[in-house]
Amino acid sequence: MKNIAIVGATGLVGERLVALTDALPRVRLRLFGNAAVGQTVRLKHGDVTVEDCENLLFSKPDYAMFMAPNEVAARYIPKLVREGTVCIDNSSQFRLKKDVPLVVSCINGVESRGRRLIANPNCSTIQTVVALNPLKRLHPVKLTAVTFQSVSGAGRAALGDWSEQRGYGKLQAFRHPIYDNIIPLIGEPLPDGFTTEERKLLSESRKILSLPRLKVNAMCVRVPVSVGHGVFVNVAFREKFTLDDVRALLKNAPNVLLLDDAECGLYPMPLTLRNTKYVGVGRLTKDPTANAVNFFCVADNLLRGAAYNAYEILLDKLKENKSCL
Repeated sequence: MKNIAIVGATGLVGERLVALTDALPRVRLRLFGNAAVGQTVRLKHGDVTVEDCENLLFSKPDYAMFMAPNEVAARYIPKLVREGTVCIDNSSQFRLKKDVPLVVSCINGVESRGRRLIANPNCSTIQTVVALNPLKRLHPVKLTAVTFQSVSGAGRAALGDWSEQRGYGKLQAFRHPIYDNIIPLIGEPLPDGFTTEERKLLSESRKILSLPRLKVNAMCVRVPVSVGHGVFVNVAFREKFTLDDVRALLKNAPNVLLLDDAECGLYPMPLTLRNTKYVGVGRLTKDPTANAVNFFCVADNLLRGAAYNAYEILLDKLKENKSCL
């Protein structure tokens, strides 16, 4: 029996991670949070009460999965790692640290072996690299991406802003109303005009794909959709290619669904990818201005873009330790 702690267990991502890990055999879940302390969560083996995060250090879990803000990760993870706990962190606190692997299991899962701290990438980064990784044999040299990110990526309060159609005086998550609107800024603006969210897509993609010289140009946009991020991707290659080449590579890729028949109304949309582990890719066209391909990719940002990726990392670590599986 292995003890697994989930921090931020009652958040939008945490809830999905709890449901995934609760299905594992021979594990005991302990749930932690701050605002939800004392709340009861029903699991397959009985009810579990959400504990204060301060109890983490005394609980000595075998694995700790953090679906919590940077400051929570920074406070507890280093101490837990020193005590021997394997930590999987969904925040951006450790993602770009040289000694911390940034992992998408179907791409670079091997990098988590022997490590006690593994970072889970940003949601829009995950779906972009899952779609791009099969095309690495064409030698990508430049990535241009425009994201269409759903409101759930900003948390439960953001869903309130969207669903209740709140005006300027009642907003909780956004500076401007998101209902019936598009906000072309996610994260904090940086001195060069880009945002922290756009910088994540740049830096994290390079690290995960092991393409440190990949040129990346990105803009991140918030759209009034509840769940499911879309990304317009333009990838320029060094090698010549045909659209059939690209389709063949994508068709055989793990975790990718090729949905590319516009005449029949087949293309990826948030509604069709919701509650799945897949990245849908479609609307493939050849860029007439460069040796590049355009496509649109979609994934469930709470599941594929966060909870499921962390769950896959956990599975890798359990297999490595020959535990529970």
